[in-house]
Amino acid sequence: MTTDMNEQLGINQTETISDADKGDTFILGVIYLLVSVCVIITNGATVLVIVLSKQLHMPTLWLITFRAVCDFALGAYVLTFVVPSAFLNHFAYSERLIGVASSISTLLTGQTIFNIALAVIDRYIAISRPLAYTRLITAKVFCLAIGTTVLLSVGRFCMIVFPDMDFYYNANLCVCLVDFDTTSTVVASVGIPLLTLAIILICSCMIAVELRRGKRRVQPVGTDDQENVAKFPLMVTLAAGVFCLSYVPFIVGVMWNLVMAKEQAPTAIVKVSAFLVLSNSLWNVFIYTVTYRPFREALLRLFCRSYLRRQRQAEIQRDARIRKRNKIHKKCQERY
Repeated sequence: MTTDMNEQLGINQTETISDADKGDTFILGVIYLLVSVCVIITNGATVLVIVLSKQLHMPTLWLITFRAVCDFALGAYVLTFVVPSAFLNHFAYSERLIGVASSISTLLTGQTIFNIALAVIDRYIAISRPLAYTRLITAKVFCLAIGTTVLLSVGRFCMIVFPDMDFYYNANLCVCLVDFDTTSTVVASVGIPLLTLAIILICSCMIAVELRRGKRRVQPVGTDDQENVAKFPLMVTLAAGVFCLSYVPFIVGVMWNLVMAKEQAPTAIVKVSAFLVLSNSLWNVFIYTVTYRPFREALLRLFCRSYLRRQRQAEIQRDARIRKRNKIHKKCQERY
């Protein structure tokens, strides 16, 4: 990072911030606050639902739990470091912690990206090899896959941080960042999301081919409900769409700054891309609720008392109908 470039971009922490910029950072702080709280609540709810529901204890949903834990940590990071800095118009803690905050955000962002790629690969295996899925995806395989993503995330972290360990506080975005002044930093920051996008597209195409052939049907894990047979591909579609919406603007902004060295990306676009990257951690619980019925029912049982009352009433009515049918059948047998 060069000091002159940082001064031109307005990212020096010690620079004078105008009243208009203070208003913008306050609005950005409110947005960060709302989104981070929603991220913490939704992913915390996801973890509780899966942990407390015994029927959801399976490797596939433990992968979802791990994703939710990482997204929860990202929301907590934003609430701890980014939100106070946005309201104060400067980094809220000691300048020595700028490197720590940048390192945490780099590590968590990389882990969430690899988690998305792993989830898409898992869905492809479930669709392409449904009969062998439970044999292939065991607890050991799950732990090995998670460990691999963690190692890849740490490798990406080292490529970005350790070449020169050049950290700074971006006053426009109110976040701590690593300067993009080395080849490894650019490759790890942009190449990994592009690689994940390629994996999503390849798996989506292969899933479409499998479903079009009609030779194999995805068997839902833990349920025989036919609704899930049609909606498991929808999970892949929604995950791919959310990832593209969240990371494509970020990739475009980074490439813009690299190609147009003298003309940086507009501040509004940069802020929107930062918000979209954070919002990527928000939509998981909605995707699971829409696409996976057992998760939806467990979520409603845990947090919605009216759903429990309706479910109990339905069970009582069903038992009453069975008893009435048995009585009629018994009378018919006695008559004849």
